[in-house]
Amino acid sequence: MHRLALVTGASSGLGKELCIQLAAKKIPLLITGKNKQALEETAHLLPTDVEICVSDLKNRKNLIAKIHERTPDLIINNAGVGYYGDVLTHNLETIEVNVEALTEISLESAKALASQNKKGTIMNISSAAAFFTYPSYVLYSASKAYVNSFSKSLDAELKKKGIRVLCVCPGQIDTPFHLKSGKKLRLAMPVEKAAKLILKQIEKQKPFNIIDWRYKILVFLSRGLTLKAI
Repeated sequence: MHRLALVTGASSGLGKELCIQLAAKKIPLLITGKNKQALEETAHLLPTDVEICVSDLKNRKNLIAKIHERTPDLIINNAGVGYYGDVLTHNLETIEVNVEALTEISLESAKALASQNKKGTIMNISSAAAFFTYPSYVLYSASKAYVNSFSKSLDAELKKKGIRVLCVCPGQIDTPFHLKSGKKLRLAMPVEKAAKLILKQIEKQKPFNIIDWRYKILVFLSRGLTLKAI
């Protein structure tokens, strides 16, 4: 069992549900997000030891310091942002959170573990959008393609140290995320099921997984079409 799990974006949606299911396993938690009140509300639901670290991932010095202080051995990079619409109207928040913050949290967590010769697991939450050309969702899909590549390469480098870097690609999940990004969902996976599948992947230490069979089929078909077009 893990000694301490760090979950980013823990105040709502998938992050909150992951915390609930981890707490049910009696795993102590370090939870982070921007909204202190929402984090406190999440913490009150959890039947385990919980520490709150309020942190905006665009300015995450306090979180990085906390990682080196506490050395979590399970790190779930769940927090992410994405906006639909004309890419020329968007700022670089998506890249700052989905790419820069995830990269730094992954590397600093690995450094903290390696410095103490401890084993651990980093789980990066990606998206099935990473596999597709996605007009109107350009920065999000591109950022998640990065997460896939980064996670696979980092896992190959760090596993000899006993540090695994896993990556999961959900499809649409029934959370407020897509409502915030400007799109309504159809046939979304229940958040409880998504969290259960992600924790199962962590348990099995499976390096990479697309957890919705519908998206597995779409990715397979899109790859076939791409090869034919080359």
